[in-house]
Amino acid sequence: MLDVLPVRTPTVPPATHTNCYRLGRAVIDPASPWPDEQERLAAWAGPVDTILLTHHHHDHVGGVADLVARTGARVFAHADARLPFPVDVRLHDGDVVDTGAGLLRCLHTPGHADGHLCYRVEDTGDIVAGDMVAGHGTIVLIEPEGHLATYIASLERLLPLGGRLLPAHGPALEDGPATLAQYVAHRHARTAQVAAALGGGPLDPEGIAAIVYAGVPGVHLGLAAVQVRTHLTWLVERARVRAHADGTYALE
Repeated sequence: MLDVLPVRTPTVPPATHTNCYRLGRAVIDPASPWPDEQERLAAWAGPVDTILLTHHHHDHVGGVADLVARTGARVFAHADARLPFPVDVRLHDGDVVDTGAGLLRCLHTPGHADGHLCYRVEDTGDIVAGDMVAGHGTIVLIEPEGHLATYIASLERLLPLGGRLLPAHGPALEDGPATLAQYVAHRHARTAQVAAALGGGPLDPEGIAAIVYAGVPGVHLGLAAVQVRTHLTWLVERARVRAHADGTYALE
């Protein structure tokens, strides 16, 4: 059975913690860089020999070196993950990891991060989803590794698999397929809003964000503009929008 321990991490608000999961001898995403949280995590994890990573972002890997030093565990990550410490085993889509308490199947799901992996628990269908979805907040895509079309394709790849989604941030999402369908629909709806904002003439991403996110409580317009860029890339790739040299965009 999968156990979970949320550990405090320097992640993107409103999230404040990253979920560390344990199954048998394996731990997924020992994330905290802070000694007090690392101590708590090590006591909870026990004598593990395998550390699995969903991806290389700092709020997912901050406790890896500490846990390796304590346990001698081997580190497993996707071949495309860029990590500041040695990786013992490079994983690929479809690989299966035996944890001693169940099998985990690796699912390559890029779009948020290069080399992003989800782990499907073979006997329950539950999916440790990393940053594909969130129980708190939203999933931020930052170009160039954040790519909207790739992210949506990864969401759609998970859709028919069923099962709960166990995110890196926040509680379990019990209806995985419904959550994934909602995420896909939301991204497409946001793309339509970005295109509509250009109906009045050329705008830069900041100007579009001010329109699209108007009235959204607590929104950070700088971060919103980063998200708008991914929707603009989607539209440019489909020849619906063109980019100007001055940083603005216009409808084709």
